[in-house]
Amino acid sequence: MAKYLIASFPWSSDVGNDVANALGLIHVTLETKQFPDGESYIRYPIDITTYDGLILIQRAYPEQNNRLIQVMLAMHAAHDLGIKSIHVVLPYLPYSRQDRRFRDGEPVSLQTILSLLSSLGASTIITVDIHKPEAFRINNAQCINIEPFKLYADRLRGISNAVLLSPDIGSLWRVEKVSEYLGAPFSYLEKFRDRVTGEVTMKPKELDVAGKEVFIIDDIIATGGTIIEATKILKSLGVTRVHAIATHCLLLNMADSRMFEAGVSSITCSNTIPTRYTEVNVNQLIINVIRELIK
Repeated sequence: MAKYLIASFPWSSDVGNDVANALGLIHVTLETKQFPDGESYIRYPIDITTYDGLILIQRAYPEQNNRLIQVMLAMHAAHDLGIKSIHVVLPYLPYSRQDRRFRDGEPVSLQTILSLLSSLGASTIITVDIHKPEAFRINNAQCINIEPFKLYADRLRGISNAVLLSPDIGSLWRVEKVSEYLGAPFSYLEKFRDRVTGEVTMKPKELDVAGKEVFIIDDIIATGGTIIEATKILKSLGVTRVHAIATHCLLLNMADSRMFEAGVSSITCSNTIPTRYTEVNVNQLIINVIRELIK
């Protein structure tokens, strides 16, 4: 049986510890620093040449550019030192929203990152709730997308008047999967543009939300703009409370404060990016995937 090592970066050591404890593996925290010119330095604190495989764990946000470079340095070092199998765990995968070419001349950034990791020897690239799972595939790379939706359903059990909403049709599949576990009604927010004024409004597609407690579920909260606008409209339709649930909470430019000011009752995030709203722990889901990979 292959001998595996768990290695994590300092801000990911909680995930590394949980994985190592569950699987009975050694866990080390990589040494890191930044040179005066901004370049990254990493080092394995033990001799890794006695290991066959590596589980490399990195929370790649914030400072995603530096943290991706750190991953690449760690992968190259491991491969150079004789590691044969490298499974890369990036609970939040930066650049995943640019999953196609929206304008001529653009890179498909997701494919760029996956190609780089694959070329450096990644046996598997593991992430949680990627923006579009169908885009998380490239030649010569095994990509695994972990879905946290049962965890969301478990949190909502017992709320009798819950309604699940996607902020748009593109993310409808997420609320549908939560609904499969929970049995709650679901829909998405349909956008309308006034052809005279240009004003954009939205409402739930074919679903009465009056008197309901609405949970808007998405993969990412960045600026919170869509949720803010949706909350105002939902309140005008008679919704009692609006809650936001997202896997990856970036919460840029005080997005949480602005969401609360708009009437959002709660924000729930996972620990892919730790925040004060982290209430869903995806570590066990990561453990389950890794256990299958290395058995």
